[in-house]
Amino acid sequence: MQNKPNENINDSPPTSLNSDASVPLVSLHTHTDLSRCAKPDMTFEAAVAFAIEHGYHTLAFSDHVHPAEIIDWPAHAQRLRQYKSLRDEANWPVRVLIGGEFEVQSKGAMVECDEILEICEYTVVAPNHYHVAWVDCVGTTCAEVAAHELDCFETALNWPHTNILAHPYVGKIQKPEHEPNGMWEATDKGRVKALIELAKERGVALEIQPAFWYHPKRAGRIAELIDLWLDGGGLVSLGSDAHTLATLHIWAERYGEIIERFNLCPEKVWLPPFIDKGKKR
Repeated sequence: MQNKPNENINDSPPTSLNSDASVPLVSLHTHTDLSRCAKPDMTFEAAVAFAIEHGYHTLAFSDHVHPAEIIDWPAHAQRLRQYKSLRDEANWPVRVLIGGEFEVQSKGAMVECDEILEICEYTVVAPNHYHVAWVDCVGTTCAEVAAHELDCFETALNWPHTNILAHPYVGKIQKPEHEPNGMWEATDKGRVKALIELAKERGVALEIQPAFWYHPKRAGRIAELIDLWLDGGGLVSLGSDAHTLATLHIWAERYGEIIERFNLCPEKVWLPPFIDKGKKR
């Protein structure tokens, strides 16, 4: 029987990269054309071929799981089964994982589908998809919006399936109150420290994602959150959030900058347990 995506959270410590060298090239947040916002060239096969060509260690797919009125859940699940079948029949020199990007819909409420969860080998959770109509963003001041973001963090951390907390503070800006640097400035840092402890208890990693790194004027101060997370003993996840092959290329080119900036070593970086044809090894 396939292991549940959170099995390593509840039953054993989270897995980190076990290389003694520099952190291998991975993307644990990658989309295919199954996600409505991905480009047509971003097919599963094309992304894997690109990863092989550019020396990726792990390419993990996390297509968006939206509410049932937005996407066809059974069709989505079937597509993920097809991806797993292709992977299991292949002998690729890159580790390929099949997961999903689920959403916090509002404080205390998740978008979830049992059929899709059963297939996923790991899960990414977006706490701040504020740009879509079915996700709440509340508050009128920067501090209120920041407090709502932490409510969404907590919702994700309390969801038993969460492995990775995606793109903190860098959801699509809809109002000036969503500006990431300002939100971080207004954030209750004491509450952040408490959430870091919860994340450590649950084995949930915080994503280091390119949005803050490539756009420092908009989101550069989010590096302070990552520093705080690492200083508190939390694990991080490395994800390109690629919706195009070009983004996978940029991620590979600039990956070393992120490793150097946060002084990352394999012990600080989370990976799902190795899964091969439904079994850990």
